[in-house]
Amino acid sequence: MSVVFGLVTPLVNNEKITLANRTNIVEHCTKKYEECTKKGKKGLKFTDDDVTYDYQYPKNYNLEEIIHAVTHPSASGWIKLEGVYSEKDVEMARERVMYHTNTEFYMEKKNDKHANKDELHNNYRGMVWALINKGKIFQKMAQHPLILNISDTILGQSSQISSHAANTVLPGMKGQLPHLDYPYYRNFMPRGNPAVLDDAPPLSLQFVTLLTEFTSENGGTGVRPYSHIKPRYPDNVEEFFANSIQMTGKPGDVVIFHGAIQHCAMPNKSKNFRSGILQHMAPVYLRTFEDIRSYISEDVKLEATPELRRITAVDHPYPIMKA
Repeated sequence: MSVVFGLVTPLVNNEKITLANRTNIVEHCTKKYEECTKKGKKGLKFTDDDVTYDYQYPKNYNLEEIIHAVTHPSASGWIKLEGVYSEKDVEMARERVMYHTNTEFYMEKKNDKHANKDELHNNYRGMVWALINKGKIFQKMAQHPLILNISDTILGQSSQISSHAANTVLPGMKGQLPHLDYPYYRNFMPRGNPAVLDDAPPLSLQFVTLLTEFTSENGGTGVRPYSHIKPRYPDNVEEFFANSIQMTGKPGDVVIFHGAIQHCAMPNKSKNFRSGILQHMAPVYLRTFEDIRSYISEDVKLEATPELRRITAVDHPYPIMKA
């Protein structure tokens, strides 16, 4: 099994995320999903009826090797699995992601500011949130048995989706600052013991599904191997780049990252866009990044498989309200 690629994450876009505008984003996404699926908006080749729940596995799939690569103190903290999704699945997902990507808004708002430096990477306008509500292809991809098996083994048997989004990076976009993903934000750590998570079990995993090719030219992600062992925010940018590598991959590949690894998107110097799905998995006891249980549509709940209901935690009994 080759290991040649890394996490692709959003570029910097400095706009403050508030409860109000996050709600607006969800409502906007839902409306666009309804237009896309129920009205058959022009430009979409595939519908939900084209989705079949058959899965393929990469060659030489080895669960023990994957767990070692992602979690062991002597390992790099990431691994690439080749050919996890079929060409048709990738095409169906890619066209819907491009349908929902608001590139014009990004070009207008790219100079906005964000109050929390650790969250800058979440506010890029190439991001498309709430994928679960945007078509069966995303529901299918989210519950690939490979993802469930790896997540349950590393994070616990009731692992859940913390965030499910897509990231599209356009030609000419600059790279982002190196960072850590949720929940490894510095303001979450005890002030008196910022190293509390050193050598701790993973609090999250990131599964990145490539919807386009990722190359060094179009900004294949920069990642610092072994940085997950003692999680530290990469304030020293020069040190990060001196110890980082850039990764590549093909459509249908999936990259798995330890949630605490340092990484960043690199500049897209090509003439083509790059796009990928970011499936952030977490233990069931951790508060999720996206409020998936609140915004998942009733239609999706009614038709959801037991696996999808479980990873979206719609039936999870906690927190309990007691009078």
